Amino acid sequence: MPWTKLQEKARAKYITPKQFMKQYSLSRTQAYKILARPEMEEAKIKTGEKSIRINLDKAFEIMQQIYN
Repeated sequence: MPWTKLQEKARAKYITPKQFMKQYSLSRTQAYKILARPEMEEAKIKTGEKSIRINLDKAFEIMQQIYN
């Protein structure tokens, strides 16, 4: 099957901060400090008045750039 632009664009996986903490084995404070960084703004979306979701792929890329 040929590679197409449609196959290239996968749906972004958004997770809650709680899942983010669990995946990276972070405490709540550590996770929210990381998410509060200006670089992480493009990985976050607001889903309500107070709740946020994190784009897992973008967050991983940004964290690699920060910590490497």
